[in-house]
Amino acid sequence: HQQQKKELIQQRFGIVEGKDDNIDPNIDHDKDGNKKKKKKNKNKHKSEAKPHINLVVIGHVDAGKSTLMGRLLYEYGIVENKTMHKYKKESQQSGKSSFAYAWVLDCHEEERKRGITVDVSTHYFETEHRCITLLDSPGHKDFIPNMISGASQADAAILVINSKKGDFETGFDINNGQTREHALIAKSS
Repeated sequence: HQQQKKELIQQRFGIVEGKDDNIDPNIDHDKDGNKKKKKKNKNKHKSEAKPHINLVVIGHVDAGKSTLMGRLLYEYGIVENKTMHKYKKESQQSGKSSFAYAWVLDCHEEERKRGITVDVSTHYFETEHRCITLLDSPGHKDFIPNMISGASQADAAILVINSKKGDFETGFDINNGQTREHALIAKSS
């Protein structure tokens, strides 16, 4: 079981545990076996070696998609403290203090006024092993075409589900459930 886990990690992330742990990646050897410093190619961008992924966030309206991803971007350091403080202050002044993290992604005045995502917003960031384009899609049924355009660009999806009693059931309702519809659209995209 442990061997399967290691193989899976190696396949997905290129990490080999225990292999060459004592080798300094900044040291190269010449043809005689003498150690020498590796020359760094300054023209090559760091992100060129990393795989890229388009990640769409989908789910029922008011499930917290934008808030969750705004918080993720803040915690990851993509959004500065100064900017986050500004969003918190502005959202509080407009009577929507719980929307502060959502404002990281919902940039348009109409989205902030209505408290819902209208169009797909994109944010690019990098992790140690990946370059990620985050696509925040609308959850409201009136904006399904925009959600479809976001899902069609994605390599992977995060389906955010509201677990609050009543909201969970509404999301999966056979007639109007946007969680259900988003899952079906993402699967077919």
